[in-house]
Amino acid sequence: MINIVSLSFHFDPVEDRIRLIGNLDNGQERVDFWLTRRLVLKLLEAAPRLVQQTSETVSQVPLEHQAAMAQFEHDKAQQTQTVRQDVRLIHTDYHATILRRLDISFLQGNYRLGFFVGDQDEMFGFSMLTHQEMHQILFWMHNGCLQLDWGVAASLFDLNDQAPSRLQ
Repeated sequence: MINIVSLSFHFDPVEDRIRLIGNLDNGQERVDFWLTRRLVLKLLEAAPRLVQQTSETVSQVPLEHQAAMAQFEHDKAQQTQTVRQDVRLIHTDYHATILRRLDISFLQGNYRLGFFVGDQDEMFGFSMLTHQEMHQILFWMHNGCLQLDWGVAASLFDLNDQAPSRLQ
């Protein structure tokens, strides 16, 4: 099982997929995955509920304000990331495998991502993320959907449709 320490994203309009690159240039074994539209849209659909259930800050505010708080956390996480854009980087030299399943679990303040490929029942690789890093991964997946025109909403965190209506 491979420990994927760093995650990088490349949006490929020709393949109409997102390439997730693990361990791009950190000295570890590099692994490339294709993220399909179907998988990413399912992950992004589950993202608001995941953040709502795992963020102490979001879960403590009233339901009608949770979307705004989740978006605030999301925006704050973007400010702390280091982004390197290298347009000269060629990815065709590396074979990418379709990511069949991405499991996300949460324990003691950290997320564990489990990567599954092919017909294998065992995990191919894993990655441990902080809350901010998870927001950053969701940001890049969402950004890829926007760039590839996959029909996602401009805002990732819209929990208001789950809030009960109140009469004033």
